[in-house]
Amino acid sequence: MDEVQFDEEGIKFKYLSNWKEQRKDMISPNCIKALVKVVEDNPSTITVYKNDASGTEAVAQLEEVFKESFERQGWSITESRILNLNGMPVYNIITAAEEGGRTLENNTSALINDGNIYVFELMHFKEFPYAYNDYLAIMDSIEFE
Repeated sequence: MDEVQFDEEGIKFKYLSNWKEQRKDMISPNCIKALVKVVEDNPSTITVYKNDASGTEAVAQLEEVFKESFERQGWSITESRILNLNGMPVYNIITAAEEGGRTLENNTSALINDGNIYVFELMHFKEFPYAYNDYLAIMDSIEFE
């Protein structure tokens, strides 16, 4: 499987070529990359957003905002913590919701660099965790310009 290099918007990362490009303009104006992969009729998406940090200097400042947002949307929070990724602090929150008798899981990671917040979001069915390893590989390949 080939790797594809993303190098735009002040950030670089790699993803596997079996993830297909979605139209990012259909997702959000702040979306810089949108990928989808379907295995055994189970879709997974990885979406990357870039926003102005608006004075936010540490990922710890994002925790309450993210928690409140997910709770308002009806998601259950299963994990919320700050991780270290290649020397960079990353806020990570995992949320879940029941969908058609299955668990829809959302893994969201936020990084701050050069006055911007970069948010990586993996949405997949927990019962089909194949996409999670691809998400981790993307996160591990992140570099800032």
